[in-house]
Amino acid sequence: MSSYARRRKELSESIQQNELDLFIVSSRPNLRYLTGFTGEGIGLVSPGEAMLITDRRYEVEAGEEAPDCQVIFAEQGYLRQLASYLAESEQPRVGFESQHLSYANYQKLAELAGAAELVPTEEIVEQRRVVKDDAEIAVIRRAAQVVSEAVPQVLAELAVGIMERELSLRLREAILNAGGDDVSFEPVVAFGENSARAHAVPTGRKLAAGDIVLIDAGAKVEGYCSDMTRTVVFSDPTEKFIEIYQTVRQAQQAAMSMITPGAVAGEVDAQAREVIDNSPYEGSFGHSLGHGVGLEVHEGPKLGKKSEEVLAAGQVVTNEPGIYLPGWGGVRLEELVLVTEQGARPLTQAPYLEL
Repeated sequence: MSSYARRRKELSESIQQNELDLFIVSSRPNLRYLTGFTGEGIGLVSPGEAMLITDRRYEVEAGEEAPDCQVIFAEQGYLRQLASYLAESEQPRVGFESQHLSYANYQKLAELAGAAELVPTEEIVEQRRVVKDDAEIAVIRRAAQVVSEAVPQVLAELAVGIMERELSLRLREAILNAGGDDVSFEPVVAFGENSARAHAVPTGRKLAAGDIVLIDAGAKVEGYCSDMTRTVVFSDPTEKFIEIYQTVRQAQQAAMSMITPGAVAGEVDAQAREVIDNSPYEGSFGHSLGHGVGLEVHEGPKLGKKSEEVLAAGQVVTNEPGIYLPGWGGVRLEELVLVTEQGARPLTQAPYLEL
């Protein structure tokens, strides 16, 4: 049995528990997770079979990537093809992904699907994606290696006058050259005061002596993502930079010691936040500690203040505390981590500053 067939079999248990006859998969990452199909389309899963509705553009991909699925090529659009099937089906209770099917498409489907009852569900597939299997972990590890190689290469190219957006383009190229299929998100490259923006967009700002340089990047390999941040300074570091960098590093290490199966995500966040709030920079850590990474660069679990999610072996999460001071700059350090029975195992490997 393929990993995709196994995942659909496990999903079928949830389908039956929710007293559903069929389940519509409209999320593209979820469709890939359940079938291996990388193109556009809609999936339909039942306890007995899986159907993939796509179009002739993806005829080759559908045959190669989803050989154990019944493939239907829609002639008048995916939604109409799906509705036609549901209208003729004797399986009336049909679950759909309420977070992914737009209201307009829901209305259209309800109108055309005959007597089928459309039942909203939330994160049935996403909950299963949170814990990665060995094959997924192996691919994520490769994506982590790619970005771990690319970021130091780009940092070695720092020179007075280079623009943020220019370095961002070089980073994308370095990720592709290191074996990535793509970037997993648009790289964050921020110089000087711009590094105080947690999700800065690269600009024409030119690098000058004394600038902080914050790079947040990820690679995508076979659909799976990585995510890593490093912060350096383009000169001899000031005492203030050293103090802030060391504080962030201590916060990261404090959280790392708590990333184990059974830990409550909110308590892990609190461990890192306590280090920063007990420093002179209380209140300067304005985002969550981390998030899950997989087919999407942001997925469950969330490591935030209010998160009650419990960590489990096989999850892949980020650990990324930061301190941000408007007008001065910011320092964020992010590691991609595998949760194991023995604790946190870093997947990204780029070096840190020794200060």
